[in-house]
Amino acid sequence: MPAKNKEPYQQAYYPPVPTGFTRYMRQSIPWQFIRFWIINFKIFKLLMKSHN
Repeated sequence: MPAKNKEPYQQAYYPPVPTGFTRYMRQSIPWQFIRFWIINFKIFKLLMKSHN
């Protein structure tokens, strides 16, 4: 029988905190616009392959 966890609030239980750069990229309107078009282009390529 495994031993019970006696320390339920260890650091491993908390999610990592995003860095300042990560938060900036998530909130940057120009970067989101660029990613939007990149993702749309990938979907467009996939659709064109399926229509051949």
